[in-house]
Amino acid sequence: MFRFLSAVADSTTTPETEEVVSNPTLLDKVFSFDWGLPEFLQNFVNKCIEVVVIFIVLVILCKIVDIITKRMRKRMIKRNVEKTVVQVVYYLSNKIVKLLLLLMAIAFLGIDTSSVAGLVTAAGLGLSLAVQGTLSNFAGGILILFLRPFKVDDYIECQGTSGTVEDIRIFYTHLRTPDNKVVLIPNGSLIGGNVINYSTKPTRRVDLVFSIDYEEDFMKSKELILNICEKHDLILKDPAPAVRICEWAPSSINVSCKVWVNNGDYWTVTFDLLETVYDEMKKAGIKIPYNQLEISYRDALKKQENENK
Repeated sequence: MFRFLSAVADSTTTPETEEVVSNPTLLDKVFSFDWGLPEFLQNFVNKCIEVVVIFIVLVILCKIVDIITKRMRKRMIKRNVEKTVVQVVYYLSNKIVKLLLLLMAIAFLGIDTSSVAGLVTAAGLGLSLAVQGTLSNFAGGILILFLRPFKVDDYIECQGTSGTVEDIRIFYTHLRTPDNKVVLIPNGSLIGGNVINYSTKPTRRVDLVFSIDYEEDFMKSKELILNICEKHDLILKDPAPAVRICEWAPSSINVSCKVWVNNGDYWTVTFDLLETVYDEMKKAGIKIPYNQLEISYRDALKKQENENK
């Protein structure tokens, strides 16, 4: 470290300051102290002292970095910054500053940092090839952090799984399913795939399909379903509920019912309508059909025709 500083000082020395520079400092005396040993042992001891001092300084500086970054994290938490943002900023700032301090220490020891940088680059390239999936998840976590397609407590659907976002971490996003299971979704697949966010808008539409028999009066069934929707307190009046025929199925007429509700009332209204419409249809005598299939046997028909003859 001090040879490096001495070299810098020598390059800027003028005749007027030559006498001042030539006077050794206390640190120079420590690192070049004559221990009365052979030259190679003398150099070795002085080098060991230099390494120990730089190591101690490095440890102290790293502790200071830890203190500063922890205080920064506490301030961000007090300002209600999202937990994931706090963790990423804390982790990156802490590690990057420590890496810079390590490179400075290596330079002070007189080691060529360009060779170290080349070694680190080669190791990083090999490591990146070995952990491509992990790096993809890391990059996905950073993008989610800044693009914010969803946040904690949002209800989303992705990769065939739906649930409430419980935590967003740098590599994985944690979803809590309605049956209280926690599913870890890689962030790389979240960024690269489709994500449905059901919590973005304040309202949501409930889409249900009810089946009635072909012999039943559709208008009667429609009026019954609309009356149920109008009486429900959680169903919004605007947009108004809509009940229409959506399909002529082989065994039934399928009637769609579309109503708008506040986002948090979606499942309550869904289950209420399914139960209430079923009960009211039974009370009104409206037949709810089931799939039927008529099968005829040609051989049996021919035998019956022959018997009739």
